[in-house]
Amino acid sequence: MTFSAKTSSLQAQMTIESKLFPSRKDAKITLKPPAGKKLVVFIDDINMPSKEEYGAQPPIELLRLFQDRKGFFDRQHHFWKDIKVLFFFSFEK
Repeated sequence: MTFSAKTSSLQAQMTIESKLFPSRKDAKITLKPPAGKKLVVFIDDINMPSKEEYGAQPPIELLRLFQDRKGFFDRQHHFWKDIKVLFFFSFEK
């Protein structure tokens, strides 16, 4: 995944979620890679997204939210999704 000045947090979230599947074991929503697999997301140019009016970079804030809470908020149906077996790597130049 390559961040650019135009990368939005929605684009980043949809890219990550497109590789995950709902878990059948939990009553709540848990997303994870296919059985027996792990998902590794490599992020190039992590500091590239443009800053918003208040100085935040929404795609980076989304990754920070994942690191802190291990999941994402579903923007369409308004509930929390836990994410399991996902790792992030970043490359800086």
